[in-house]
Amino acid sequence: MSKYEFDFESGVKQIKLIMDGKDAEYAPVTTQMAEYCMKYGGHNGKRFFSDPELFVRGNLEVQSELGFDVPDMVWDVYSVEAEALGGNMAWFDDLYPALDNTASIIGNEKDLARIKAPDPFKTARMPWVLEALQICKEMTGYTHYIHYCAPINLCAQVMQFEHMVLQIDENPKFVHKVLDFLVEEVLAPYINAYFKVLPDATIANGKDAVGSLPFITEGILEEFSVPYIDKLRKLCGDRPGIRCDNWWGDAFSSDLDKYWDTKLHVTPQYLKVQDPDCFQIGTQRIREYVDKTGCASSYGIGTLLLQNGTREDITRRVHEYMEMGTGGPYGKRFFLYLCSFSAQTPPENVKAAIEAVKRFRAGDRPYSGEILSGPDGVAAEAAGGKGFMGIYLGGDKEGKVDEGPQRDAVFQDIYDAVMEFDDGGCPGLVQAALDQGEDASEILDQGLIPPMGEVGDLFATGELFVPEMLMAARAMKAGLEVLRPILTATNSKPKGVVVLATVFGDLHDIGKNLVGMMLEGAGFKVVDLGVNTKSEEIIKTAREVDADVIGLSALLTTTMPFMRKIIQEIKEAGIDVPVIVGGAPVSRTFADEISADDYGDNAPEAVSICKMLMSNESLRAGTGA
Repeated sequence: MSKYEFDFESGVKQIKLIMDGKDAEYAPVTTQMAEYCMKYGGHNGKRFFSDPELFVRGNLEVQSELGFDVPDMVWDVYSVEAEALGGNMAWFDDLYPALDNTASIIGNEKDLARIKAPDPFKTARMPWVLEALQICKEMTGYTHYIHYCAPINLCAQVMQFEHMVLQIDENPKFVHKVLDFLVEEVLAPYINAYFKVLPDATIANGKDAVGSLPFITEGILEEFSVPYIDKLRKLCGDRPGIRCDNWWGDAFSSDLDKYWDTKLHVTPQYLKVQDPDCFQIGTQRIREYVDKTGCASSYGIGTLLLQNGTREDITRRVHEYMEMGTGGPYGKRFFLYLCSFSAQTPPENVKAAIEAVKRFRAGDRPYSGEILSGPDGVAAEAAGGKGFMGIYLGGDKEGKVDEGPQRDAVFQDIYDAVMEFDDGGCPGLVQAALDQGEDASEILDQGLIPPMGEVGDLFATGELFVPEMLMAARAMKAGLEVLRPILTATNSKPKGVVVLATVFGDLHDIGKNLVGMMLEGAGFKVVDLGVNTKSEEIIKTAREVDADVIGLSALLTTTMPFMRKIIQEIKEAGIDVPVIVGGAPVSRTFADEISADDYGDNAPEAVSICKMLMSNESLRAGTGA
């Protein structure tokens, strides 16, 4: 019998064996489920994520009751360091708290010069994290590792993602300076404080979702991400446990083995591949690499399946991943990762996942030998019209090149400037076209709008990544600024007016911003209400600007229900405007369930839908319908 209040001794032993490069007795299961535990236990969100004892006990009680192998303490990892640097937090009763990054913390050299390095023992919730981890050890005997926001992800938090990406292109030295400050003055002292209060600790685990493909390119990864994880490791005593294990976007890499080599460099203990990449690439392909390199491994089952899948779907995924992961010469160095259980995950699905693990361990394996994953597989969670990662549909890798009409040289030069991300040259080319007597509307329609369509197509096939879309949009906007006064003076009408908003409770805006840029590039007027937006503001704005389309975005499964509420209130307000929805957890099936007019799986698709809706509106107006 354990001498501790909560007994996770067996599961912790297996994880330690794997981390030490040894064979485990069975494949343990790890998870991320703090938000689920908060709701399951009936706790208020702000109190749960600010009271260290409540946070630890609330997690351990639920995890122990449900039979998880290893304690999970994953707080709002992407917020803590940025909050300590002065960032504002948004707190919710039933969600993770989140950084309100609508304003940058470090935008220029002056900001960097004035900002004060936090004290891990005094500033914001850094002490809360250290206390929670000490309480966890007292209750379980387990030295839980600290989670930290990885350098490039923290940089994106304090600079704002779009600004950081554009500064990497315009002023890379400044971004390097910011990263140096964050590693030397924020992250290293924070992690070393953890090692001080828990002297037997060996691991600090970085979280780096935004530092993953295709949010950044492989070039950015090599220059602005990996070197700073290396630097952080050195500043923390060259401990190999200073790692960053949750990159995703494996399926976007140009050389998969090289990408996985890099992942092993930043996390030497094991290779983790999570859904949707794990399913898209296939467990067989991952297993081949593991067998070749002799590394430990972890397959991650994604949130969408765990939240929306049937018991059978969940069991099939768990059994395939465990069968393939535990096979081969290094199968005893495998653990399963359930990522993640949110406040919206049905309790029966959590129990189904744990029951599936228990059945596999007991030899009850009805799907033995079944492999559904791989490039030709169709994931159960994608059956409702969900594209891979909500970013692209995985189309023809040859790309959809521009096949429009031949342009006059003056328009082609502008087109090429956008495609080459030349924001410095594009305004001059637009002005030259005006000086030659070209009509402003023609310059817009033939020079500036078409390249953004091609950029969208290349993004949709995975040939361009988010940074390249941002740089193309910057070039297009630079040219548009030359035309804007003329278009305004001549009362040139936009293609349509679209109101965009991230719904209440959600502070993520990268996807929404991409849609906005693409719409502007297609000639639409965009009214962006930002993040954490209530239905009242959306309705008021739609009336004021006479909106043609309303676009709603959500990145969190916990905020998806607000889409339904907003659509209901729009209809009750008598506003006859089509509403389209999108975001990583959203699917076409969900869009139909909440009576949305359409669903955009990615930015290019959202633009196409808006064009279609405007075309339909024009047809109705023409027929008097």
